[in-house]
Amino acid sequence: MKVTNFECRWTPVGGSSFQGYITTTYDKLFEILGSPTFTTGDPEEKVNCEWIVNAETDEGKSIRFTIYNWKTGYTPTEEYEWHVGGYDLDSVDAAHQIIGS
Repeated sequence: MKVTNFECRWTPVGGSSFQGYITTTYDKLFEILGSPTFTTGDPEEKVNCEWIVNAETDEGKSIRFTIYNWKTGYTPTEEYEWHVGGYDLDSVDAAHQIIGS
């Protein structure tokens, strides 16, 4: 499976769950994905920053996944193990293809 294109935009991601991690910085995510789909400065929220990514593969499969922080109380800017949420492990593979390892 190879990701052929992707875009970040708000779409429902109900029923998705944590699938794995991608270690990178906020700046790299911003450079590749653009502005986060969701942000909040509330330190009591479980998620302060999230991107919703809609990707397509060379096999015609659509993969919707999220990249987000979890219970940090702030948006991490340093290198961080961002959480990848989705519907299966293809979400993590797609995230690594788009962002890099």
